[in-house]
Amino acid sequence: MKKKLTILICTMLFVCCKRDFLNLQPTTSGTTDEFYNTQQDIINADNAIYAVLQLTNASDYMVGDITTDDAEPGAGTCLSGVCDFNFFDIEPSVTVSSTVLNTRWTSLYKGISRANILLNRIDGVTFNDPILKTRIIGEAKFLRAYFYFSLVQTFGDVPLIVKELSSPDETYAYPRTDEAKVYAQIQQDLTDASTALPSTYTGADIGRATKWAALGMLGRVYLFQGKFTDAAPVLKNIIDNTASIYGFLSNYADVFKYNNGNNKEIIFSIQYSRGFTPSQGRAAHVNFIPMGTQLQPIGGQGYNLPTTDLDQAFEPNDARKAATESMTITVGTVTSALPHVNKYLDPAILLANDTSVDFPILRYSDVLLMYAECLNEAGNPGGGVVYLNKVRTTPRTNLPAKPLTISQSDLRTAILKERRIEFAFESLRFFDLVRTNTLETVMNAYFTKYNITNNGVLVQIDTHNRLFPIPQQQIDTNPQNIKQNPGYK
Repeated sequence: MKKKLTILICTMLFVCCKRDFLNLQPTTSGTTDEFYNTQQDIINADNAIYAVLQLTNASDYMVGDITTDDAEPGAGTCLSGVCDFNFFDIEPSVTVSSTVLNTRWTSLYKGISRANILLNRIDGVTFNDPILKTRIIGEAKFLRAYFYFSLVQTFGDVPLIVKELSSPDETYAYPRTDEAKVYAQIQQDLTDASTALPSTYTGADIGRATKWAALGMLGRVYLFQGKFTDAAPVLKNIIDNTASIYGFLSNYADVFKYNNGNNKEIIFSIQYSRGFTPSQGRAAHVNFIPMGTQLQPIGGQGYNLPTTDLDQAFEPNDARKAATESMTITVGTVTSALPHVNKYLDPAILLANDTSVDFPILRYSDVLLMYAECLNEAGNPGGGVVYLNKVRTTPRTNLPAKPLTISQSDLRTAILKERRIEFAFESLRFFDLVRTNTLETVMNAYFTKYNITNNGVLVQIDTHNRLFPIPQQQIDTNPQNIKQNPGYK
């Protein structure tokens, strides 16, 4: 199923590339005026929005994993900028890490621009299939919401643009918008998408955003704002109506296999596949695998490796541990201390940056744990622990159930820990710590415990580190409207 989807998207993206669509800026041009004429043009444009997911995914691990107690860079990787994220030593300009953030900003807005253009142009195109038109509108709104959610989590207030821009100068009119208004737009887009998108797809369309992906992301957006009452019915809707679609595999490792994309644990993921030109593969082996070829034919660079703290956080007999990470590598009879991530191994990889392992954005277990959190925050820990245990007591975890008599405080801690283990290296940990108001407490304790220093000084953070700096390049481009986040020079 996954292979069909990838080939279709690659073919359509190749057509778009011929028309220079993939290189469009957030402005119209003669090229775009000529492009949006047919139903097939709109389908190609829709696929080009999906293509941006691969661009934005390149920095997800830096902002979501390296900044936490789960991950650290390997020796000799600081030139890549990952050490800046590891030490919370990120400057707005002149550094590699600032370039990473600027690329993240521009990539996310590239996706938003493509969605805005499609939504503006689609009504001017004749569709043979009105249901397809409705679906594409839903996909564009889902993706726009995803891109804006990534922006607001990373940077806080950001310019909110939901129209096609007619000239570069028009961008200067947009200041940073209060995040509450950005969230309102995200929520509206996801709500609209949930009514426009189908519950499932078949054949070549498997892997596109569904109704359940939109509702699941809406639930996550509500949780990030502490709106548990709003999130609860949205998440319960998914649980009650998808028993025939989603569930658990018997083996946790199978969720992340290179040849098992879009399995029943996945609600939405970024699609990758090897062997295409231009590449549709992922660089996970570079990011998460240590140097050397012990684990897969092409070795990695060790940018994002498991910490001792994460290794020790797994409960005894947790079946997810071996599938997630290991602190050693054994070759023959020789065991070496080489921490590494196992989740995204691709033993069939032959070319650099070309692994076919998808990156999960939303999984069924996340819906269950978010709903458990909603019930607990509503004062119902007995109800919440039932949904926590649905994740803990599957064969793929092999853990005992938490007692139904658990307190609200203890369940809060248990859910956060369960999320840490269940979603390790899926770039959620940093944002979970931020939204639960535990980032500074957890990370400062971690830095102290392991005596993690930067230039001889113990690393410690405060509330300003909940957001990343606005790239100076964006401020310089629009200094009247774009100001730096507090705490950054």
